[in-house]
Amino acid sequence: MRTKTINMLKAIKIRIYPNQEQEIYITKLLGSCRFLFNNCLAYKISEYNQKHSVTFGELGKYLIELKSREEYSWLRESHSKVLQQTLINLDIAYKNFFKNGFGFPNFKSKKDNKQSCRFPLDAISKINGNRINIIKQLKDIHFKCSTNDEKYLNHNQNNIKSATLSKTKSNKYYFSILIEDGRIKQLPKTNDVIGIDLGIKSFIVDSNGDEYENIKIKRNNQKKLIKLSRQLSKKVNGSNNKNKARIKLAKFHEKLNNIKENYLHEISKKLLNENQVIVMEDLNVSGMMKNHNLARSIQELSLNRFKNMLIYKAKWYGRDLIEIDRWFPSSKLCNCCGYRNTELTLVDRTWTCPSCKTIHSRDLNAAINIKNEGLRILSIGLSSPQLTSMESSGYTLNEIEKECSNN
Repeated sequence: MRTKTINMLKAIKIRIYPNQEQEIYITKLLGSCRFLFNNCLAYKISEYNQKHSVTFGELGKYLIELKSREEYSWLRESHSKVLQQTLINLDIAYKNFFKNGFGFPNFKSKKDNKQSCRFPLDAISKINGNRINIIKQLKDIHFKCSTNDEKYLNHNQNNIKSATLSKTKSNKYYFSILIEDGRIKQLPKTNDVIGIDLGIKSFIVDSNGDEYENIKIKRNNQKKLIKLSRQLSKKVNGSNNKNKARIKLAKFHEKLNNIKENYLHEISKKLLNENQVIVMEDLNVSGMMKNHNLARSIQELSLNRFKNMLIYKAKWYGRDLIEIDRWFPSSKLCNCCGYRNTELTLVDRTWTCPSCKTIHSRDLNAAINIKNEGLRILSIGLSSPQLTSMESSGYTLNEIEKECSNN
C-alpha cells in the first residue's frame, strides 16, 4: 500500500552559537519584547477596567508612542517586525482568555525559565549549510542540529513561515523554525487497535500486555539535585560563583528533561508505528494535582506532553487517537464477563472476579477495557472524541481522579 503525502507545519529546532556582540543584541531584543509585552498587557488591563477594549490597531499606535518617548528610546534598536510579533502574541493570548477560556496572560519576568521572541517570515534571511542569517544584526550564525535536519532546512528554506528565538536558563540559544511541508508521508493503514492505561507504578500498560516503565527521572536523581541546589543557596548573591552554580543546576535540569523527552518520543513513535487506532482515557490532570499525596508523581510523568506528542504525530501519520469518557470504570470492570468491582481501591494491584473467577492484573485489565470501549465507540459511529487541540488539558488515571474527588 502506498503512503500518501499531506501539507503540514513542521518545526525544526536548532541550537545557535552567536558571537559576543550578537549575544548582547539578543539579550537586548529579549528584554525589549518582555518590556513591551508587560507594558501593553498593563495598558489593556487598565483600559478594560475603564470599560474600553483595546484593539490590535490601538496597540500598534501605543507601540509608536512608546518608541517616541525619550526614556524608551532603546526600543528603536530592536527589530520592528519582532516587536510587532510580540503585540500579535499578546493579542492572541488575551482573546484566548475571553473566547476559549484559556488562562489569563501572565506578566513576563527575566527570571523565567526561558526567554523567547518570535521572528515573522520577512525577518529571516537565508540558511547556507550550517550557517543562518536572521536579521542584519544576527548574520552568519553557526548552528547545530542533526545531519538530516540540516539538509531539510537548506532544501525547504523557501517554505519557512516563522521562527522563535529562545534563551534557556543555562545560557543556551535555540532557534525553532516553522516550515510548511507538503511531503510528510502518512504511514500505511493497519487494522490494529490498542488501548493504553497511564499509571504511576508503570508509565503505560497496553492492551497487548506490554509495559513501559516509569523512569522516575527526577526522583532517581534527587540526591544530585539537592546537592546542586544547596551549593547554589550557599553562594553570595550577585557573585560570579552564584551564577556558575545557577548555570550548573540549570544544565542538570535540562539533561534530565532531555532524557525524559527522548523517552516519550520513543514510546509515542512505537505506538503510532504499530497501531492504526490508539485509545486512551480522558482524565483531568489539573484536578488530580490537588491531591498532594500524588501531585509529585503525576507531575513527573509529563502526561500533557506525552498526549500532545500523540496528537500531532497521529495527525502527521494518519492515525486515530480516541479518548473515552473520564468516568468510565476501566479498572473496576472485568473484561471477561463485565462484572463491576465497586470495592476496588488504589492499593489493589490484582483482583479476582467473583463472577467468572478470572484473576486480573489491574493495569492490564484497564487497558483491555479501554480498548473495548474505543472499539464500541467506533462500531456505533459516534462522533469520535479525537484529540486535536494542542491547548487541551492533560489527563491521567481514572481511578486516581475518583480517589482525589473523594478527598
